[in-house]
Amino acid sequence: MKKIAVDLDGVVFDSENLYRVYTEIFDADIKKADNVVDNSRRIFQQRYDWSSEEFEDFYRLNSREILTESTFMPGAVLVLGKLKERFETVVLTSRSGSEAEIAKARMEKAGLGDIAFFCDQKDKTAMLLDLKADFIIDDDEQTCLDAAENGITALFFKNNAAHRIDGKPKLVTVNNWGEIYKFLTLGTCGGKING
Repeated sequence: MKKIAVDLDGVVFDSENLYRVYTEIFDADIKKADNVVDNSRRIFQQRYDWSSEEFEDFYRLNSREILTESTFMPGAVLVLGKLKERFETVVLTSRSGSEAEIAKARMEKAGLGDIAFFCDQKDKTAMLLDLKADFIIDDDEQTCLDAAENGITALFFKNNAAHRIDGKPKLVTVNNWGEIYKFLTLGTCGGKING
């Protein structure tokens, strides 16, 4: 059975978009200024001209609420439920401790509690290779590029601010869970097949 590794934030949970909302509010209410330096960056630490202490304060004050309140990405529960019947499916996430426990509990409640979790992953490519994963679904461009370079088919889950990654072997850009399902079951996505 082929193996799929799935990231959580920005792929299974819509937490990345909720982080965008909370950081804009923090910037307006606490910083009292527009401190965006690059709004196309995926993670909030790279979007703002805040000090490291301000990033830590923001995260300490807001992360638990964001991770608890973010919704599942549209179609994620439906498609993961179908995929786990056809593929060995695992979660590969940088979340650890209580943040990982929040995700596990939410997935269990959604009927996805039998998906194995690999938490606190700082080097996802090494773990993908250890797991002998065939596919990775992630919203981090570098993770997808690294996986593809190592022969693992990467589905880059593009968020609204990110750009597409096309024309690279073993890498395809997807916009939603329907496209993920189609690619993994038919080998195509938007009429394109990538090596």
